[in-house]
Amino acid sequence: MKPELKNLFKLQSNKKSKQAIIDLGSNSVRMLIYDNFKISPIPVFNEKAVCKLGKNLDKSKKLNPDGIKSSLKVLNRFKEILDISDVQDLEIIATAAFREATDASEFLREIEKIFNKKPLVLSGEEEARTSANGVMIGFDEVDGLVADLGGGSLELARVSKNQIFETTSLPLGVLRLENNPIVKKRNLGKYVRKLLRDEKWLSKKKFKNIYLVGGTWRSLFKYHLFKEKYPLHILHQYKLSKDEAVKYLNRISKFNKSSLKSMEYITKSRTPYLPFCSIILNEIIEAASPSRVICSISGLREGHMNTIINQGMSEDEIFKLKTDGISFKKGDYGKSFEKYFNFISPLFEDNEYFNRRLLTLACVLSKMDWGLGAFQKAELVFMEVLNTPLLKLEHRDRVKVASASFWRHCGLKYNPNYQFLSLLNNNEILSSKQVGSALRLAESLTSMSSLLLDEFKIYKRNKTIFLKIPNNHSDIVSKQVTKRLKNLAREMNVDSNIIYS
Repeated sequence: MKPELKNLFKLQSNKKSKQAIIDLGSNSVRMLIYDNFKISPIPVFNEKAVCKLGKNLDKSKKLNPDGIKSSLKVLNRFKEILDISDVQDLEIIATAAFREATDASEFLREIEKIFNKKPLVLSGEEEARTSANGVMIGFDEVDGLVADLGGGSLELARVSKNQIFETTSLPLGVLRLENNPIVKKRNLGKYVRKLLRDEKWLSKKKFKNIYLVGGTWRSLFKYHLFKEKYPLHILHQYKLSKDEAVKYLNRISKFNKSSLKSMEYITKSRTPYLPFCSIILNEIIEAASPSRVICSISGLREGHMNTIINQGMSEDEIFKLKTDGISFKKGDYGKSFEKYFNFISPLFEDNEYFNRRLLTLACVLSKMDWGLGAFQKAELVFMEVLNTPLLKLEHRDRVKVASASFWRHCGLKYNPNYQFLSLLNNNEILSSKQVGSALRLAESLTSMSSLLLDEFKIYKRNKTIFLKIPNNHSDIVSKQVTKRLKNLAREMNVDSNIIYS
């Protein structure tokens, strides 16, 4: 067995490879457990409780006593869950309320006793940088302003080409503002404007994007996604243009209590915060003048875990680990997806709509078989690939890879749901059909074993696709193989030819 495959077996079979993080926030306490963060930053357990530890902190300078009581109940429950969850590594982080409360150290000692682990209290700058790190694991390249709105503070970080530059932490958390007279007197916009103006670097820079982190902004975007009947119900990388965002925020900022109560799709505990978080975001947009506003589900917690676990790993190493892990979970222990990739990739070297990474993912993700009929299988594969837990996949790329996977299983006479295809242009749809057809051809050539793909070659010269087959395997060329080769050639608008050597 190859050494890398042995390592993957070890990584997957290690019962104590799970990691967990507890986030002690001003508004909520949350625990996430990851099956293996190196393979997927999507948690297998994600639970929060709204404890409001930072309620009235500005006045009392102390943690909310009721919040402490409810937090201790929640944390003891988390400890019981951890004890039966085979978690190897636990991280505990604390933010704004613990930075500011005069009695925070006493409560932190109680937490340390429960978990036998000292919580890490992040400074405002550390919180901003960590959130920005979390955003970077969810996008290919981050360029713009990361804005993380929590219960007690707002963190901002300028990121350019995946490098973090200026950061700041502002007293603009949703819990902090809930009963603030500034909000009641409708002076919040002016107050936010002044705070942002004091950050000179904000006005001196132009920002391509704003990346939103935090549950309240996720709720804000979730409401928009459903109201607009957007086909893909995935918040991560959901984007609005600047004009779309401003128009939407202006509407939400005027919602009264009655309007907020009638809002669908989002958690009721978030709705009271939506009007003033809309005002905050509007002021940030005014100051930063971005082209787009983008939602990120990865932020502070993911950034902290990434720093601890993936430190020193290159992007290519992380991507390889993820694809190997996915193929392993699907039962592809021999990594046959690599043989599929090596076989079909010569046809797509210059394809701008389906790059090498997407092609790799199509080879990995499309390999499923439940023993169902072709169309049923294709539909199930399509939906699973569409919702695959790979954060860096943009929505268009998800649809491209899912469509290619669909056409791998049922051919081109059927189509996936048009609502999803409407997110792609004609060239992207055509490329997805070509990749699906190429995978379908490869599938018919591996009826005996995927090992045979190493001996077959396919390439394009001028206006012809050539399939090169060794003479000793000429029997593999069935009517099905010939038909699928012709279908692929038709989609690529070329002729086809089989060469025996």
